[in-house]
Amino acid sequence: MPFRCQCIFKLIGEAVENLSNALYAWREAIGTEHVITADADLQQAETATYLTEQRIPAILRPANRDEVQACVKIANQCKTPLYPISTGKNWGYGSSVPVRDNCVVLDLGRMDRIVSFDEDLAYITVEPGVTQQQVYDFLREKQSDLFLGVTGGPRDSSLIGATMDRGVAKGPYGDRFQYVLGTEAVLPTGECIHTGFGRFEQAQAGKTHRWGVGPYLDGLFSQSNLGIVTQMTFLLSPIASHFQICIFTLEEESQIEPLFDTLRTLLLRGTLDTAFVLSNDYRMFSYSQQYPWAETGGQTPLPAYLRENLREKWQAGLWFCEVALYSQSLEQAQIERNMVDAALRPYVSSLYFIDEAIVQQPDALRQMLPGYDPVEVQEWFVNNLQRGIPSDADIPMTYWRKSESLPAALNPDRDRCGFIWCAPVTPFVGSCVRESVAIVEETCQAHGYEPSMALNCINARNIYVTAAIIYDREVAGEDERAMACYEDLLGRLVAAGYLPYRLGTHAMNLLPPAQDDYNHLLRTLKQALDPNDILAPGRYDFRHEWEA
Repeated sequence: MPFRCQCIFKLIGEAVENLSNALYAWREAIGTEHVITADADLQQAETATYLTEQRIPAILRPANRDEVQACVKIANQCKTPLYPISTGKNWGYGSSVPVRDNCVVLDLGRMDRIVSFDEDLAYITVEPGVTQQQVYDFLREKQSDLFLGVTGGPRDSSLIGATMDRGVAKGPYGDRFQYVLGTEAVLPTGECIHTGFGRFEQAQAGKTHRWGVGPYLDGLFSQSNLGIVTQMTFLLSPIASHFQICIFTLEEESQIEPLFDTLRTLLLRGTLDTAFVLSNDYRMFSYSQQYPWAETGGQTPLPAYLRENLREKWQAGLWFCEVALYSQSLEQAQIERNMVDAALRPYVSSLYFIDEAIVQQPDALRQMLPGYDPVEVQEWFVNNLQRGIPSDADIPMTYWRKSESLPAALNPDRDRCGFIWCAPVTPFVGSCVRESVAIVEETCQAHGYEPSMALNCINARNIYVTAAIIYDREVAGEDERAMACYEDLLGRLVAAGYLPYRLGTHAMNLLPPAQDDYNHLLRTLKQALDPNDILAPGRYDFRHEWEA
């Protein structure tokens, strides 16, 4: 037998023995019932909304930080890598599938305690298994005057999981990672640290002061594989005395540049102080229906005439936006409304405001929104996402290209929905927005997909363009075709200077080389903090460069 083959078989044998020893030790540490090796459970964890081939040998479900530390120490002793997840709802970016093969998934979903809450200082501290819905229910039960902005992800998605990947929310504090502090993290060696003042037992400001004293470390654990976050504190927003929503639409692409330059001014001056989203017509269609297969006779992408028909049906416009205004009095609300109206009306096709008063007037709603049921409008307003009320309303978009009707319980992984996010960042400049939108439109159409887009206005200087490549994984060849579209799209965006703020597990090696020593520093940190390369190897460490 050739020497190389002997070495490979030896390595495989060592890995199998290491895993066997680790499984025995993990069962002792956290209980046999929480060390999952059943084929059905592993296959579910190995499934994402795009093609993955990584195998998962086991799933661990620790109950607390001590058990997380025990699992990590055993992983080091047995040279068996771990891949932490919170709830595994990272749809479009890899779900619960590790970046590399043969990682044991460390599922933190059982760690679902709300650790602390302060109404006066407006914060809440949670564990990784705490969901958006859980926090909303907790605050309502406490009759709190506070709320937490929510993402478009499912109700049962993790707060910490989305925040660690820098997911964004609607409403105040939309760029969530800017408004978290007090991180508790287990390092890849099993040690535990608390950031900021949290490392001092007597610290009065441990959950209110972000920086503490000394180097700021929280960023080490975001989009990284340098630690497992087991607690984090989120800042909360006061519930406004007067809540209203400004809705506007665009009918022409030429409106994009002047509109976004105006929106930037409103945000910079503080007239608008919230994160909001503009969605194109394709995105709006996918919220309300599936692809019209019968009308198209199976043709893709959506023909222009049908696009026009659907736009008229759903009154979506070419672009649709709803942005909330949070005011402390009726007088303030009216002033802010007038300022926003005067600034935006010259650059949009339609614009109107909905508040508590108007939703109580069905006739006025019918006149303002012909074709819409006033009862449905009232429900939409009362349960609006921008009030911090979680919703599953965005999940149907992942089924856009499926030919079967929506199931009662939506699960894009299980139902083999094809769904890939591409999320470049553009400066808040109208010309940049229009250029990046044009790249997405041209590339997706060229590959046979509708350019489903949203423009996430997270602050006055940056916009996240979230483009979704949506397809049916049951159709032969679609996984490969969709991934080719993604790689082409990402390449064109990067070439134009629009790099992604977030990557899927499939895309960790697709960024251009760094122009400095960034990756050398990452390698140094990884090797110092994780000498056995135990924690999520390949996740945001760009090792393809330093391994080369």
